[in-house]
Amino acid sequence: MRRLGWVWPCALLLAGCPSSCSNKGSEAPDAGPVVTGPEQLNEKEPNDRPEQAPTLARDATVSASLGADPSKPDEDWYRLAPDSPRVADVTVSGIPGGNVVLEVFDAPGVRSASINSEGDGKPERFPNLYVERERWVRVASARKGTGGAYTLEVRYHVPEDGVEREPNDRAVDATPMQLGQAVAGFLGHAGDEDWYRLELPEPAGSTPSEPGTAPDSGGATGAAPSTEQPPTGQPPEGTGTPPPPPGSSETAPATPPEETANAPTGEGNPAGTGTQPQPGGSPQFQVPVPVPGQGLQAPPPEEPPAVALKIELTGIEGVRPELSVLSAAEAPLFTTPKGKEGEGFSLRNIGVRSSDRVVYLVVKSGWTGTGKDAKRGFNSEKPYTLTVSLEEAGANAELEPNDELYKATPLPVSGFKEGFLSPKGDIDNFVLKTTEPVLAKVEVSGVERVDLELSVVQPPEGEGQKETVLQRANDGAIKEPERLNNVACSGTCYFRVQGAARKVEGKWVRDYENAEQPYRLTITTVPDDGSQEREPNNTPDRATELTPGKAVRGTIYPLKDVDYYRLDLSDRPVRTPLKATLLGILKVDVGLYLHRLGEDGKLALVQTSDRAKGDQPEVIRYSAEPGVYILEVRDARNREANFQDAYQLTVEEGE
Repeated sequence: MRRLGWVWPCALLLAGCPSSCSNKGSEAPDAGPVVTGPEQLNEKEPNDRPEQAPTLARDATVSASLGADPSKPDEDWYRLAPDSPRVADVTVSGIPGGNVVLEVFDAPGVRSASINSEGDGKPERFPNLYVERERWVRVASARKGTGGAYTLEVRYHVPEDGVEREPNDRAVDATPMQLGQAVAGFLGHAGDEDWYRLELPEPAGSTPSEPGTAPDSGGATGAAPSTEQPPTGQPPEGTGTPPPPPGSSETAPATPPEETANAPTGEGNPAGTGTQPQPGGSPQFQVPVPVPGQGLQAPPPEEPPAVALKIELTGIEGVRPELSVLSAAEAPLFTTPKGKEGEGFSLRNIGVRSSDRVVYLVVKSGWTGTGKDAKRGFNSEKPYTLTVSLEEAGANAELEPNDELYKATPLPVSGFKEGFLSPKGDIDNFVLKTTEPVLAKVEVSGVERVDLELSVVQPPEGEGQKETVLQRANDGAIKEPERLNNVACSGTCYFRVQGAARKVEGKWVRDYENAEQPYRLTITTVPDDGSQEREPNNTPDRATELTPGKAVRGTIYPLKDVDYYRLDLSDRPVRTPLKATLLGILKVDVGLYLHRLGEDGKLALVQTSDRAKGDQPEVIRYSAEPGVYILEVRDARNREANFQDAYQLTVEEGE
């Protein structure tokens, strides 16, 4: 019993206070008072160097001031160092009578952003500063001798997918994005540029890259571009630091830069080929040959584009956005035309070369105003949304940019291309290249809310000259198709699709747009055997050659079409009796007119037949002296057209 005497007191003690005895070694430390709201701090001087900067690890509001002594300009440093990666919304209030500057440093001496957009007495804000480990913020006055009290506010939140991570104004810091994924971002200050990195899928049938090699060069370094966001302020190992992107200067020009095309608008034939006339003596319709001293040269051969992108950028209030697509080497592939403030873009069929596996998209604010009023807008309150996806048309898509002839989208000899007129004022050029003379029939389908125009264009023939529109079809109205028949092509021919001109408030504009519904440009070709007219033949110098006894067929289309035919009797020793017969067509009252071509190039009318009897034939009989004659076929009433039915013209010698 004596051995058990001490057990009962212990048993009673355990029964009476189980928590104090059984959990003695596992007591939880006191968490202290629960922290709510941002930390309220007062600036403590000195903090004018990075090593003196107070650390802001969580949401904070700092009351501070800048000294106004011009002999010793004040600056205040703060260190942002959250416990885990965060996005910081940093705002510094305005200083009455002063102009405050907010700067961000990846490390002491390594500045990554400078914000000074609002002006005197107004705040500056960086709404989405990504802080992986630590960054430094510097607050200073833009002018010596000014200062005063200000408030610095820092609010952290967890990084989200699909949101840009600032600073991202270089390729090495570009925010990754994926096809079909919408990303949100801010143009938070006047000099803000947002870079996004997009990896494209390997083309079908391509050979995968070997292990350890990059699918794309990634620029001059040759290192494989990484999809991983690099540590802030440190470029990926082995890549070095790329130079700042073109156009990143914060200084406003005297006048805003305009988008200009300084590349030649034609491409040359291989040197030494010379000029090859069309069959039958018609003027040659192909790209001019480069001539030494004239400066017209063919662009270097380039691998044809293989991918078409759809790019959508929402509007930003107060901002005229600009968007560029760059290659991995930061070479420009596409740049948006000048838009309007507050309007976004819906860009269709943006062409990317088959060799581009990585591209960059750059969003920035464009200049508005001129001279001293020139500025770049910004908005740190409302984000934009950027989405990139593949076009459904695939290999049949027209590929932007193709607003210059030398960038024209190639056409098949027989087939179609699908394109969009977007944004407003969009011009789409197409090129047909042939190895033998052909006649092309080209048709563009109608589009809702758009009045389309289809034309044949000839490039400039020399330096300083302009392109020439040889033939234009705009018979249809909104939603109606347009067509061109029997376009002669021997080598290279250009076709253009654009919105028709219309008068708005006394000015002619081409502002049709439809980014949702594509048009389809269909082309079929047949060999040019001389049995059909060769369009465009709407001027005497482009007249189709006639051979006596051989019938030629043609159409009166588009509206007000005029077809000229050339009959050369210069080698005849005496008069030649002629009989010209024109078989009529439905709907159009065709007329036949015989002209003699003078030595001065002018036409002299010698005989007509235009009874306007529907589809009945027209006949001219004439005794022709030696010389060159031009026969003209057109609608006698100049009011109808027929793209489907062909007339037939035959010239016979003798009575």
